[in-house]
Amino acid sequence: MTQHTRRVLVVEDEEMIANLLLTVIEASGPQVSSCASVASAMDTLAQGTFDAALVDLTLPDGTPDGVIAALRAKNVPVIVISGDPDRLGRHPDLPGLSKPFRMKTLMAQLEACLAEGMPAAPS
Repeated sequence: MTQHTRRVLVVEDEEMIANLLLTVIEASGPQVSSCASVASAMDTLAQGTFDAALVDLTLPDGTPDGVIAALRAKNVPVIVISGDPDRLGRHPDLPGLSKPFRMKTLMAQLEACLAEGMPAAPS
């Protein structure tokens, strides 16, 4: 039996952060697709499936609420990231990381999401 390669979507517009996330996550095994905008994330989602996603809450072409909704509709676990604690507070039902964060903390949350799947949507 072949093992499924985990796929992680990273939606982050800061190139240096996106490259660091890609390097760290891929070093632990998953394949990573990186997008720098809401539009490119939506295009990428339409073309493939993912096992987890990291989504920055501040993107150049708007808020990523549509990306988050599309991921949740596909039962993809989402971790939100932001340098603005107020933005993180808008998604209390999702795991979140405030920039700057430690890669060890990120990887622990990502592994938990990959193991546990999507948290239940609020009712």
